Order: sequence, then structure tokens, then C-alpha cells
Amino acid sequence: MNKNLFSFRRLTEMNQKCPNCNYNFFPENGFYWGAMFVSYGLASLEGLMVIFACFWYGNELFDYANLMIIVAFMIILFPFNFRLSRIIWLYIFGKKTR
Repeated sequence: MNKNLFSFRRLTEMNQKCPNCNYNFFPENGFYWGAMFVSYGLASLEGLMVIFACFWYGNELFDYANLMIIVAFMIILFPFNFRLSRIIWLYIFGKKTR
């Protein structure tokens, strides 16, 4: 597993081009701005999963402890969501060149 996947230090580092096929990962300025909507969706789903897990575990549905647990999970998973949202955005709107 890649150690940089959950790294906060190298969060925004990304290759300019693919080392194998020379595909440009930055087709235009601001290309990845839309990835923040994908990241919002991922974080919302993760938050729902955490609150349902807390509810299943026995906590009340709306509790400050649950809120703190969700915030902690959001902070821990932020680097993963940031990278995954860019990958999903690139797969959806990236130009296929061959």
C-alpha cells in the first residue's frame, strides 16, 4: 500500500503526466475544481455510514459524541477523499486519448 495515500504533507502533489502513456493529468487550468463536489458526496456518505454505525452500536442518533466521531473520521479520511475525488473526476471528465 502506498504510504503517501494518507499523507497530509504531500496532499496536493500529483504527477503532471503518466509515466507509462504520457497522458496529461492537467488538461486545463481549474480542471479539478469540480472534484470538490465529488469529495462532498464521498464525505457525506462516510458521515452517514459512521452515524448509522454509532446508532447500531447503541448511541443515540443525535448526540454530540456522534458529531465528534464523525468530525474525527472526516479529518482522518480527508487525504483519501481528496485523492479519490480527483481520480473519479478524471475518469468521468478526462479525455480518452489513444
